[in-house]
Amino acid sequence: MTSDTPERHDIADALRRAVEWLSGPPVRLVSPGALAHGAFLRGVDRRGKVPMGAYTEITGYAVSLFTFLARRRSDRRLLIPATEAAGYLLRIQTKEGAYPDLRDPADPASPRRLYSFDTAMCIVGIARLARAAPDAALEASALAAGRWLLGMQRSDGSFLAMIGPGGRAEDPGGFFGDGGSLHAKNALALLELHSLCGDRAYLDAAVGACEAVMRLQDQDGAFWSTPAKEEVFTHAHAYACEGLLYAGTVLQENRLLGAARKGIEWLAGSQRVDGGWLPRYKSRIWSRAGFADSLLRLEPSDAAAQAARLFRLEGEGHEEQRRAAMRFLLARQARDGGLIHARSLLNQRPLSYTWDTQFAIQALEWDPGSALVIDLF
Repeated sequence: MTSDTPERHDIADALRRAVEWLSGPPVRLVSPGALAHGAFLRGVDRRGKVPMGAYTEITGYAVSLFTFLARRRSDRRLLIPATEAAGYLLRIQTKEGAYPDLRDPADPASPRRLYSFDTAMCIVGIARLARAAPDAALEASALAAGRWLLGMQRSDGSFLAMIGPGGRAEDPGGFFGDGGSLHAKNALALLELHSLCGDRAYLDAAVGACEAVMRLQDQDGAFWSTPAKEEVFTHAHAYACEGLLYAGTVLQENRLLGAARKGIEWLAGSQRVDGGWLPRYKSRIWSRAGFADSLLRLEPSDAAAQAARLFRLEGEGHEEQRRAAMRFLLARQARDGGLIHARSLLNQRPLSYTWDTQFAIQALEWDPGSALVIDLF
């Protein structure tokens, strides 16, 4: 073991603290009897230790993560947070079948937005939990959400991003807008649903989603965030790789695997000396985002955690890059176990987003031991 390799005890300690941070307040809402019981928050603003609002997408990730950890460690106690998170999602599920974005579930006036990506990520967790702890209500919820998700897919395989509070499709813009490359990850949900019920429509939809995103891949392997091809957002690029790698593995489709691996090679070639990545590449330098990136050199933890997972799944060919990403993540961990999202040339931005730590936990759990593509969430 070289001196710059993360030590095994450092990995184990970081993993323990990260799971503890994720497992309780303020990140996980524990209020039996309350509507929001079991939900996970967006994160914590450390400037005033202020918890952020509930986040549906992240609650879906939590169902997947704790279901994964329960099986991995043969500890069914870890299914408790997964089950409670799923219970929250079922309570807020709309009559249309979607899991709405509700930052304050207890406030009837809280804007209700239905994101195809968020609902897909919740489907993944609920379907996997339904296999680990069979429950007809979980299966019915996932299938209802799946029917709604099919309705969000366009004829070219891409997805509408959002149904707004008024009940009509709206493009929220940004990397998570209509037709974004992040929607390759919807294929995880569609394939989980196909496994659950055998309906061919989900299989075809998963292939269509991947085909749409492969049209956004540049010659160097990078995935443009949207069809406008204005930037490569590293977080969304990693999502595209995850979706294609998962679908290619499940379907044994070399075209999808080839696109994923080309994207992973781009990540390897874009890694910075400290083991991290910039949030954006190929953006116009005169744009507001491009100027901020050039000035501050922000390096988000989510991209590093996602890359570490992808490198682990790709095996020894990217071991050096994976180790560098792991060192980067360990350096970002706060004392309480949560990861700091970003650090700039000027200062450290005191935000801990929950998904950073969720992705990092799986990367840490896979070091050492086996890593399976089908466990990606």
